[in-house]
Amino acid sequence: MLKYKDYSLIKPNEKQSQKISQIIDDFNGSIFHEVELNKIVQYNFNSDLYFLVDNPENIKCLAPVHISKNKLGLKRYILSPMGDIPYAGFVGDLRIDIKQLKAGLLESIKYTGFPYIQDIIHDNNVSEFGETNMVDLSFEEDEIFNSIIHSKRRNMIRKASKVGVTIKTYFNQDGLKEFWPILEGLHKKLGYTSLTFDYYNKLFQNYVEKKQAFVSIAIKDNTPISGILVLGNKNYMHYYKGASLFGMKNEGHGELLQWEAIKTCKSLGVKYYDLCNLDKEKLPAIYRFKTGISQNIIKYPKHTLNNLGYKILNKI
Repeated sequence: MLKYKDYSLIKPNEKQSQKISQIIDDFNGSIFHEVELNKIVQYNFNSDLYFLVDNPENIKCLAPVHISKNKLGLKRYILSPMGDIPYAGFVGDLRIDIKQLKAGLLESIKYTGFPYIQDIIHDNNVSEFGETNMVDLSFEEDEIFNSIIHSKRRNMIRKASKVGVTIKTYFNQDGLKEFWPILEGLHKKLGYTSLTFDYYNKLFQNYVEKKQAFVSIAIKDNTPISGILVLGNKNYMHYYKGASLFGMKNEGHGELLQWEAIKTCKSLGVKYYDLCNLDKEKLPAIYRFKTGISQNIIKYPKHTLNNLGYKILNKI
């Protein structure tokens, strides 16, 4: 069983869910911490969803926990949503030492914490980190365009407009339906068979009417050529998914999509636009693209614990 100090694993009731939402609002949490989103993830990936909390009667700190089992029945505790959601971990008003997370002899823990601008929740004894980058939306649009976005990316934005690329942003299901054939092509190439239209549609439909999700499509010659799905809350909106038609000439449509997304998020009163995950070694071209939008690189803690019995049996 997963253990941390005197914390408890709970399945939140209505009152506890409301408290979790309050903590997310008060302590710069993400949509990835939310009960609703994690329930959709649970259904899609057939996990068993809990929340690890300090005190079930008066929650001050929490993390979503998805319990998965492999074909041997070995348990893994994943302290973030499963699938292609990059991070979550703890949010709240207490300090956390993630190396003190414990599990049974035949169990495993995977922790991926959130990239807080000022990480006041995690202790600094973490040995592994991931990276993302964000745009601070408190700046004026002109300052973001001229001082934060790199000159090369600004030129590509201008180029896209000159060659006739336009952006259409949707706050309804029509956008997801238009984006899906493009995204599905990428998923088929990457072998992402568990990431279906129904899954994204459930996420999108749950948040689009609250203005917590939108799809933007780049169009040229009346043809959709690329798109992005943005998802989040008032603290962070995340560049969650992006895809283009294969073989498309790079005429700045990706940069123009990002610029329009930044403006849309700013108009919604969001604090930060998160470009969602950097990997300089494995995905250097995407790294260059994203850091051309913002050089504000934020680290997030990662920790994996595979106990001895789990390691041995997992090799069988």
